Amino acid sequence: MPEIVAPGQPEVRVLVVDDSVVVREILKRMLESDPAIKVVGMAADGGEAVELTAQLRPDLVTMDLVMPGMDGMEATERIMAYHPTPVLFFSSYFDREGMYSRPDALAAGALDIMDKPTLVPDKGWEAVAGPLVEKVKVLAQVPVVTHMHGAYALARQRLRTRVGVAARPAVDVVAIGASSGGPRVLEELLSSLPATYALAVLVIQHMAEGFMTGLLRWLQQRCLLPVRVAEEGDAILPRRVLFTPDWAHLVVQPDGRLHLSEGDPVNGHRPSVDVTFKSLAKVYGARAAGILLTGMGSDGAAGLLAIRQAGGVTHVQDEESCVVFGMPRAAIELGAAQHVLPPSGLIRSMNALHVERIRSLVR
Repeated sequence: MPEIVAPGQPEVRVLVVDDSVVVREILKRMLESDPAIKVVGMAADGGEAVELTAQLRPDLVTMDLVMPGMDGMEATERIMAYHPTPVLFFSSYFDREGMYSRPDALAAGALDIMDKPTLVPDKGWEAVAGPLVEKVKVLAQVPVVTHMHGAYALARQRLRTRVGVAARPAVDVVAIGASSGGPRVLEELLSSLPATYALAVLVIQHMAEGFMTGLLRWLQQRCLLPVRVAEEGDAILPRRVLFTPDWAHLVVQPDGRLHLSEGDPVNGHRPSVDVTFKSLAKVYGARAAGILLTGMGSDGAAGLLAIRQAGGVTHVQDEESCVVFGMPRAAIELGAAQHVLPPSGLIRSMNALHVERIRSLVR
């Protein structure tokens, strides 16, 4: 539920939007350190931001970019189309490869962008506090009008819906490829998923023969979802994680079942991420998502591109958090990556896909 703060009579009334509870509270404390500012509401995603902007009519909105469900860019377009309000983006994700640029934010109707410290807590927050307060006070006084970019974009979206052009379907299955450094990131991602996770999860991890049993035992102790090695003919079903055996390629078949192939190595690997990603793209198309994690070489890049070209959702791990950036870099250079994110961002995206899938089932 949105958090609504009882309004007072300060000079500047601010709505804070961020998917992190901790960040929302830090921002509230920082902004209200100046007696001229009052945080009148806090929202955890873009949908809540649009709703509270209409309800509270703040003087300014501080907007996060990457959030589950409706992201900050779409929320800004909606706010500027229907409830024009000064928007200040506060995010660490602008101008990363695969993400929105600063000109994109200004085109959507935002007045300015500030870089958010990537760590919480961090001394960077102390450095940004003063400039943030001053920028909020200045931008809140800037007159804004209905932003036609957002209005036209939303009108086109409604028109496409009326004439029967389908929006992207909810994703049914997410496949994750990894090599050097992968187990630690896989643990971080998979342990974050709820036991009710509505997607099937397939994992292709390059690993020397004989080490898979220990990896799975370690993950089983940390994950709410059941985790095991895939077997011939396994159905692709939600609420479980299937790992590719260390001796075979994992191939998605047209009937939605899995085939274990002892074919030749691809890109020097068996299992190969490319083999699974390409077969997934062919069978599931836009209902597939691919994530390529840390690893040496280029395995998975061509397969991730196949998923993107089929209309699916594609992610790679960012360079800063990779042990080896080879596989993600190859995918970026190939144009396969829609999103370049650290593990925390990948977790948010995986959970957003879960929410989308649940919503699609109850419509």
